[in-house]
Amino acid sequence: MAKTEEPTVLFGKSKWIWAAENDGNDSNIILRRVFALPTDSRPPARAFCRVACDTHYYLYVNGNAVVWEGGLNRGKSAYYDEFDIAKYLIKGENAIVAYCRYYSADGRDLVTSGKPGFIFECNDLGIFSDAQFVAYENPAYKKGAASNCCYAGSTVVYDASLEGQIQNVLDPTFKSSLFVPATVGDGYPDAAHGVLLPRPVPLERFSASPVIARPKKVADQFSGDTYTIALPREMRVTPYFELAGEGQEKVLVYTDRSDCQGCFGDEKSIYRGHTLEYTTKPTLNVFEGLVPMTGSELIFVMPRTVRAVRLGYREIGYNAERSCAFSVDDGALNALFDKAVNTLYCSMGSTLMDTPERERTLWMGDGSIAARALYLAYADAAPLVRKAIGDILDHAENDVLYSCVPGNVPVDIPSHGLIALGEHGIFAQYRNFIGDASLFRTDYPRLCDYLMLWEMSEHGVVPREGNRRWYDNLYNVDETLVENALYYSACKFLLEVGAEIGEHEYDETFGDRMDNIAEFIESAWDGLGYTTLGDAYDDRANALVALCGLVPDDRREAVARLLAATLGCSPYFEWAAVEALAALGRSDLALKRFTSRYAAIARSEDTTLGEDFNGFGTKCQSYQTAVVSELIQVFGGIDVRKGASLITVSPDFTAFREFKCSIKLATGELDVKFKNNGSRIDLVIENGTTAKLTLDVRPELVGRPVERRTIVLNKGKNKFSI
Repeated sequence: MAKTEEPTVLFGKSKWIWAAENDGNDSNIILRRVFALPTDSRPPARAFCRVACDTHYYLYVNGNAVVWEGGLNRGKSAYYDEFDIAKYLIKGENAIVAYCRYYSADGRDLVTSGKPGFIFECNDLGIFSDAQFVAYENPAYKKGAASNCCYAGSTVVYDASLEGQIQNVLDPTFKSSLFVPATVGDGYPDAAHGVLLPRPVPLERFSASPVIARPKKVADQFSGDTYTIALPREMRVTPYFELAGEGQEKVLVYTDRSDCQGCFGDEKSIYRGHTLEYTTKPTLNVFEGLVPMTGSELIFVMPRTVRAVRLGYREIGYNAERSCAFSVDDGALNALFDKAVNTLYCSMGSTLMDTPERERTLWMGDGSIAARALYLAYADAAPLVRKAIGDILDHAENDVLYSCVPGNVPVDIPSHGLIALGEHGIFAQYRNFIGDASLFRTDYPRLCDYLMLWEMSEHGVVPREGNRRWYDNLYNVDETLVENALYYSACKFLLEVGAEIGEHEYDETFGDRMDNIAEFIESAWDGLGYTTLGDAYDDRANALVALCGLVPDDRREAVARLLAATLGCSPYFEWAAVEALAALGRSDLALKRFTSRYAAIARSEDTTLGEDFNGFGTKCQSYQTAVVSELIQVFGGIDVRKGASLITVSPDFTAFREFKCSIKLATGELDVKFKNNGSRIDLVIENGTTAKLTLDVRPELVGRPVERRTIVLNKGKNKFSI
């Protein structure tokens, strides 16, 4: 088939379609388009498609799953997907089938347009969404209970006895009077869905076919049979089953994390994720639950009159391969690192989720911590950080930067915004690992205006209320000191960026504010540590003060002792304490604190890292991925700056006897490994980057008297004996 010329306008020949006029209620439909290709020649080598849907769709071509969980969470803009279906085409009759679901209920992870819609174009095949598509509103889907305030949509409730004869709907030869021409709406762009943008992150990766498992069965004469599939690790899945039943039996499908506990201050709350309630029809039931679930176990509960023929799942996740390798001579730390990497993978989706189990949304503080780990562990997932930044900027109002965007309840948490704009925040990580100055040239004034929302007093910055004041869990949070240190770091970062891009309007203002804050922090020193709490000390606050560089040399040892002895941080701020100890010259105490605090989690059977050191809350929390950056950057000493064009390697040779780390950066691949037998250190650095790469050998990190040496390394293999 000859390639059709693409129109000059996106979706220029397509219309928005659905099953029928819809007033904004939940809707589940099947759309089909059957078309014929010549039987005397090969199918075309290219069949490039564009699709958009509010809310989600799953697309098949000739029975092959092509798109899983298509359609991207809306905000002020909606997105379209692009993919090629050529390899699925056959001679003769072909069928494109889309299962589409519209969520009428918004959530923290989604804002709907208020109107369901599906739009499609394939110029190569001359196929466009119009009345040649046939549609069926599947009455088997019933209105489910809303899962909770965090998730969009509702629990899936499906009565198979009402679905009609649709078992072979994926087959090109399938015919049914249930399907009628799709209802055709407006052309593109329409008033409801607006202008579409290309999807900024890849389509989800998923299993090509369901993974059939061997579940563990537990029978109960009262509650029926429970089948549990132990997943290889915590992951996101969609369930699949084949069941033989008598009809009207209730089958429940959920994971071990479908009910998620709140954390400190919210322990009694239970947050319910999406689950599946299925009512059988007589004889064989074959069903794929098109609803993502997160957990380590997939659980099927059914009456004893139902026979499980086959049970399984498809894994879904962000389409990126792990790009780092890490190992040391400590098995617990290796296990901890792998758990952190899996935690990160589970938290990558349409945004950098704080947790896939409970909220699935972007909190600026959590996202800042996860962003650094993402650049180190999944280099190809870098566009996700850029999308998260774009969501923050696109949804800013009156100079306020919000968390939980896109979403139905944007949240102004001042401390999160300050972390995001500080030297360790999501904007700084973007600058360090990507180095795209165009973002800051465009949005620098907006970021500066955000900092101007804070008022100054004679004693530092006045903490701003926002919608919610939150710094960390646990106790003794020195809020005033924390907010001043975070504000200082944000001013420092923006001044550095301004100098790089030639913006100096805020230099004097931020400089004066930093001087004011430094004086206030100095006044908070009482001889043992920095505090505004009177007789208590906050390790978070003291760590942040140290990371700002505001601890004089004669106090460094005292602050280090305080950080070694005070354990107020939850994992949300633990990274700050560890990095501050290293910055204060006590890498030994940093490692001791790190290994002791994470000891229980490292030994646990969980495959992800949870919200708290002691098991409260979620089992998969993105801010725990600070483990990745601590092991690689603090103890491995791999420092990345200016879009990975400047890299310094300064390992802590006293931390491990053996160390191996390989990472992929924007400028190329880097491999660092060493062995330390006590009297000699053998170090090999394989430089595959285009960066200026410097080795910094520091005597205090060698463990014996040596000369400090700073060496600019060549490309290729560099070997040293110390």
